[in-house]
Amino acid sequence: MYKLYDYQEKLVKQTRKALTRHQGVLVVSPAGSGKSVVIAEIARLTTQNQRPILFIVHRKELADQIEASFQQNRVDMAYVTIMTVRKAANRLAELPEPSLIITDETHHSRAKSYQDIYDYFDQAYRLGFTASPWRLNGRGFDDLYGEMVEGPSVQWLIDHEFLAPYRYFAPKLADLSKLKKSSTGEYSKRSIDQAMKKAVFGDVVQHYQKLASGQQAILYAHSVQASRQLAKTFRAEGIQATHADSHTPKQKRAKIMDDFKQGKLKILCNVDLISEGFDVPDCQCVILVRPTASLVLHIQQSMRSMRYRPNKIATIIDHVGNYELHGLPNTERDWSLHGRKKQAKAKPRDDVPSVTECPHCFAVIPSGKTICPMCGQSIQANSGQDDLEQVDADLVEVDQPSFKADYRKVRLQQDYLKRNQSDLENLEDWYCYAKSRGYKDGWLKYHYQPLKPLSWPQFYQTIHPYKEKYKGVF
Repeated sequence: MYKLYDYQEKLVKQTRKALTRHQGVLVVSPAGSGKSVVIAEIARLTTQNQRPILFIVHRKELADQIEASFQQNRVDMAYVTIMTVRKAANRLAELPEPSLIITDETHHSRAKSYQDIYDYFDQAYRLGFTASPWRLNGRGFDDLYGEMVEGPSVQWLIDHEFLAPYRYFAPKLADLSKLKKSSTGEYSKRSIDQAMKKAVFGDVVQHYQKLASGQQAILYAHSVQASRQLAKTFRAEGIQATHADSHTPKQKRAKIMDDFKQGKLKILCNVDLISEGFDVPDCQCVILVRPTASLVLHIQQSMRSMRYRPNKIATIIDHVGNYELHGLPNTERDWSLHGRKKQAKAKPRDDVPSVTECPHCFAVIPSGKTICPMCGQSIQANSGQDDLEQVDADLVEVDQPSFKADYRKVRLQQDYLKRNQSDLENLEDWYCYAKSRGYKDGWLKYHYQPLKPLSWPQFYQTIHPYKEKYKGVF
């Protein structure tokens, strides 16, 4: 059986408590925090009470992994059905009625196949797990889940040696004169997109040799062709590298993973095979050569090198500037069950000439030009291949922004405003409950039974640790 860390035990307890209040609960915990261990423990406790579970995933490999973790944690598999979502959606009438549906990587659960399963078993409790409750289309999860339970932050996991600290290298984005400002004074997303998405900044092999020489690395490319070519380029420099994708035969793929684990391979190139939930050996470096508009994908890929080992410092080499759009691994994020508002697209105007941006000098020029009138460089027509041009650039180390949004206060207030006094388990809970509502210290003394007999000096001495812990929060 697994031995859970304290923060994992706390997450299990909070999740089960939340299921007594809501039919659906979303659990958010960072990549590398051990979600599979938490899931396996909840499954063990559920099947221990002879309550059947349906566990759905979107990839067969993930189903195999979760079954292995369940068996290791002594989950009673007689009460468990583990299936890919497509298979489950096609066999609804054949499945045993579950009391609990668990969905891993639940940011996929907006898809129709998931909805069909939830609708068919509409009396079952729903438990979803993800490191990032975020969808490109902006849709939320509040129609599926009534409460969100959050695990520790990435920074907490780093500070307590559950994740490795990291160094992040990326191109220093754009000469600011090449970026356009929106009406709010901020640089517009469109101008950043156009500046970054069509280019790979810096020589991939040279920067690996400069920043992470000798480290085992996983490289994410934007296409299979690019991934193969990059592996070939590394090999030409005497660095053992290979490519793997979803079409690589299973036996060959297993051999590649084993070679990587044994240190026979230095660079493992892929597109998105080694992203969410895929069980790969540890590495020290991640090389990002794939631009993405998906925060989910960015977090999954950039944090692949942060599995903890003593004295390890992970290296993240971002050749496409994804951090400019999505932040760093330990950037605080205000996760929410609710959807994001999307900006309406402006309607095209007939009287506005069609323009494009030169990929070399970033000048705005009339569409259809094959030679840029500003810099004289040839402009190739878009072939639909989504090729990325390499642009000479030096990558620099990226530090945390000087500001940090205070999402902690918002999250705590939202959490404790939802709770009843019967949900409070200890003095810390009562303190946060009182302060989230703006109550004075005297309210806490007269409502929390163990504090009533204390003198005022004893009372203040007792609550002092929580005043210090939540200073600036409440």
